[in-house]
Amino acid sequence: MKYIFTCLLLIINYHCLFAQLTIKGNVKNESEAPIASATVTLLNISSNTEQSLLTDSAGNFTIHHSAGNYLAAVSFTGYVNEKITLTLLHDTIIHIILKQTITQLADVVVMGSKKTIDNSTEKLVYTIASSITATGSDALNAISQIPGVKVSGNDIAIAGKGAVKVMLNDRIIQLAGNDLVNFLKSIRANQIEKIELLKNPPANYDADGNAGLINIKTKQSKLQGYSGNAQLMARHWIHHKRVIYGTDNYQATNANVNLNYNSAKWSVYGSLNFDQDHHLEGFETDIYYPKQTWLQTDTGNYTNLNYNITAGADYKINKKVTAGILYAGGRNVYDGADNVNNPIYNNSGTIDSTLKTYASYHPVALSNAFNVYTAINFDTAGTKLLINLDYFNYYRTDQSNFESNSFMADGKINPAGNTRFFDTNKQNIIVYTAKADVNIPTPFALLSFGGKLSFINTYSNAFYYNKTSQHTLLYNSNLSNEFNYAENTQALYASISKEKNKWKYRAGVRAELTQTKGYSYTLNETTVRSYLKMFPSVLLSYQVNNDNNVTFTFGRRINRPVFWNLNPFKSLFTAYSYGEGNPFLLPEYNNNFEVLHTFKSDFTSALFLNITDNGFTNVTIANADTNLVYTIPLNFIKTYRYGISENLSLHLFNWLENNNQVTAYRTEAYSSINAIKNIQAWSLYIATYNTLYFNRNKTFAGALNFWYQFPEVDHNGRSTAYYKVDIGLTALALKKMLTITLNFNDVFRSSALSVTNYVNNLKVKFTNFQINRYLQLTATYRFGKKTNTDTRDTGNGDEKSRAH
Repeated sequence: MKYIFTCLLLIINYHCLFAQLTIKGNVKNESEAPIASATVTLLNISSNTEQSLLTDSAGNFTIHHSAGNYLAAVSFTGYVNEKITLTLLHDTIIHIILKQTITQLADVVVMGSKKTIDNSTEKLVYTIASSITATGSDALNAISQIPGVKVSGNDIAIAGKGAVKVMLNDRIIQLAGNDLVNFLKSIRANQIEKIELLKNPPANYDADGNAGLINIKTKQSKLQGYSGNAQLMARHWIHHKRVIYGTDNYQATNANVNLNYNSAKWSVYGSLNFDQDHHLEGFETDIYYPKQTWLQTDTGNYTNLNYNITAGADYKINKKVTAGILYAGGRNVYDGADNVNNPIYNNSGTIDSTLKTYASYHPVALSNAFNVYTAINFDTAGTKLLINLDYFNYYRTDQSNFESNSFMADGKINPAGNTRFFDTNKQNIIVYTAKADVNIPTPFALLSFGGKLSFINTYSNAFYYNKTSQHTLLYNSNLSNEFNYAENTQALYASISKEKNKWKYRAGVRAELTQTKGYSYTLNETTVRSYLKMFPSVLLSYQVNNDNNVTFTFGRRINRPVFWNLNPFKSLFTAYSYGEGNPFLLPEYNNNFEVLHTFKSDFTSALFLNITDNGFTNVTIANADTNLVYTIPLNFIKTYRYGISENLSLHLFNWLENNNQVTAYRTEAYSSINAIKNIQAWSLYIATYNTLYFNRNKTFAGALNFWYQFPEVDHNGRSTAYYKVDIGLTALALKKMLTITLNFNDVFRSSALSVTNYVNNLKVKFTNFQINRYLQLTATYRFGKKTNTDTRDTGNGDEKSRAH
């Protein structure tokens, strides 16, 4: 009996020593708010081996290990490290509270303490506070500083992978074109905590965005008492010609202030922002007819006046329930004129005639957004319900005077070539959304599910009037248009994620049922659609050892047309050129595959394949018989894009932070329209981002960023090479409360691209001027308590990026 008892005891001990046990836990701060991305390290005291991971968005983590004695360490920037000793004999649940460090750095003073770029398998996080070249700028410029992200004109895309949608605190911005650009310019960089590039968004995110999502996370202080900062910025554009249109004062100024106050129950915050600028913009369209060449240069001379306000409050009802309200709104006046010069050359290279067009614009836009939310934490294990109700309204009016004249070869005006119009137009977008998200940790896996209702209504009109020689206005029914578009979407999603041993799994599916109705009052034409689409997403990750990780991801996404592209309205460029919408335009769908290998979080290699079905783009169609040119969006492309991307972070010196990227890829675009040929080509994108610290305490630093895009396939065209160089210097003073930054953006004015395509065998070349070269001086002063920042997500995540 004694022998049997000894054997049983040995078996039990063996089982305890080598059986896989589960450690579950969560990490929170002293206010019981979960801390995401905290580092949890488990050290086996006997074998001296360790395993590390990051907490999820709810502050939870799960580690599988055999029985034994361990030391668990938890750390996060701005908090005191926590260590506990564990003796593991069975499954264990631990709860860890991190205390904030007393000597917390200010929100823009964390240079070098936190990496500017943190590139993981699931997302790239760009910390604005650590970026010199983003300091003092706006959200649009900050996005352009992310490695691999290109901002060209009104387009935002990932090098080699395609366009992305932009989100603000997990809400997709339902604007596009100039409206989106102006909206992003109204958000100052010092209001932003970080920008996330979501490479393969899980199912709880909206399915919009070809190559993924860019999520802008704004700041919100969580420290007790009051805090804030004030900022002044001055910018001057540098052109090749100092004086253009009789003026050289192409400049911008900005002033903004951010305030926060926190008590045990309340968190109140707000910001005021004022922008004004005078700048140039424009493009050139060259059309090569068989007998003539038309070179159309459009230069816009514009002023911008922008006011924005943000105000919000969160109230902690009890330890489990928090509720809040947020308002964001503003007024933008974008005033100016386009000067279009269109010389027409014959085949001998001499001018036959010249078209000159002058069009003035006076758009005034008002935006208002409200969010009400509640978050309920049912238990300490992480069971959570988040409810968001959102309202968004964007209202814009515009009026324009348009005059086009034709001049003969000797410079004399051709009276028969005079065209004059006056027009007014309006756009009103109203969006209601309701969203609910639930997270339920179980012994088997983390379950997430939820739903969203979205109701969008947009009304637009454009009324044209012919201007007679007697200065009277005659209504033009051929050009005028009145259009209403409604879109309702009901979405449900479910996902499951689990970590077991060295494996990490995440799988989800999102179903979106969409009903649309477009009605043209002018044409008395109705277009109705209804479609149900499924959007799966998968992540499978294997931790080979402490240094190496291999991950496979797959995601299906949708790119819906912006509202303006669905409107059959005609917009005049010149007397011979115009653009119009297409009410029959359909969404495009994207399947994205990627295999990644990560070494020590510093070196990431990725093989990718992106397939776009039913792709659409604007097509410029020229008629050699009439010389009439019009642009219309069409569905006609199927695209395959595959390649390899390498990301390397080097730590050669403690005074240098270096990040590099190389992406080589091939694009094959197949057209379903006979007039447009297929096109294929290889391309290459290279980039290096460098921050240099000139003293030991890192109060004086500089930045040098560079990227180069080789020629590539752009939808149905081929682009030229283009590149960008940015330089910045920053210094801290007054006990690090004052930051002064000088930036030189687009040093060689080389970031504009040209795209050449062929339609009906006619060559058309489009060049975007993109005048981004400027010097900028910024001063930021922080006051009150030095801030620790947090963010709050709202719910209208898919509704702000498609208006124009």
